[in-house]
Amino acid sequence: MKFSVGYQYPDEEEAERFPELLQDYAEDVAELYFATGNERSARSPAAAASGLTEDEAEKILLKDLAETRKMGIALNLLFNANCLGGECVSRQLEDRVLRIAGRFLETVGLDTVTTASWFIADILKKHFPQLEIRASVNMKIGSLETLHYAEDFFDGFCIQRDLNYHFDTLRKVSSWAQAHHKKICLLANSGCLRNCAAQIFHDNLVAHLPDLHQEDCRMDFDPVFCRRFYAEKQHRAEYLTHSTLIRPEDIRHYEGLVPLIKLATRTHSNPRLVLEAYTSGRFRGNLFDLTEPGHGIFFRGQILDNARIPEQYWQVKSQCAENCEECGFCRKIMEQAMIQCPELR
Repeated sequence: MKFSVGYQYPDEEEAERFPELLQDYAEDVAELYFATGNERSARSPAAAASGLTEDEAEKILLKDLAETRKMGIALNLLFNANCLGGECVSRQLEDRVLRIAGRFLETVGLDTVTTASWFIADILKKHFPQLEIRASVNMKIGSLETLHYAEDFFDGFCIQRDLNYHFDTLRKVSSWAQAHHKKICLLANSGCLRNCAAQIFHDNLVAHLPDLHQEDCRMDFDPVFCRRFYAEKQHRAEYLTHSTLIRPEDIRHYEGLVPLIKLATRTHSNPRLVLEAYTSGRFRGNLFDLTEPGHGIFFRGQILDNARIPEQYWQVKSQCAENCEECGFCRKIMEQAMIQCPELR
């Protein structure tokens, strides 16, 4: 089992370039996934987020990708925005996607494209059959029915994060994938709420960030639902109940089921911390520090000590019936694992 890691553009204060980070974990990393320029994606536009111009970002990206490929790490290009607006089935979008994918194929090589668009998947399959086309986690694919519907469009699937502890379903999905010569992966360290009703709204919002004008936005409305949810003190004790996070210690249980584990590091403040934890299968620290997005700001003065979470957590969680009101197991684990640290307030 290997890891898929998200590329970060460097900022002015960043001392470590991403290839330098990957060099230390090259044996465990199968691929690097990345977005290009200011193309819409499931995160803030890549160049804009780093403060670089599009030309500056392109030069840095190509150099870093070339170095990454020399390590034997595959490259995965993202077109994973959940909404492409009026361009969604346009010739303009088709031309741009083919131009971008073709450029990376020619310059540094490309192995995979991950997309949330059936249209993009269709055109890439036709024009670049050598590429693996992977369904984004944002598509919420996880049942045998949805896999069957999508099998002609995609060679691989990032299974919806809400199923990370549904081992009966994962076994069925894994068996189907092997029988149909498809690849599957899971996202391990998402900070998203399980079965969040606001996720599609949020993904659409992120895709359209370049179109938003701050002066026209209602600044008294927080569109990030999980942030609003955990801002309420009574909900913080439910963090593990609603989390899709797979702890580093529990990754070993997915061996043989899932060949690839995706790590969210594109906007994480400390990607080395995430890589070290998951490649070693061991983390001694604050679990809030592993997720992207992170919610530690709402728990200031408190640490969710991973060392205090017992092996029993995985055993119960992997057989979870999601009868949370009556069970209360995750809430009990939270009570024993939370440490009060007033000096961190």
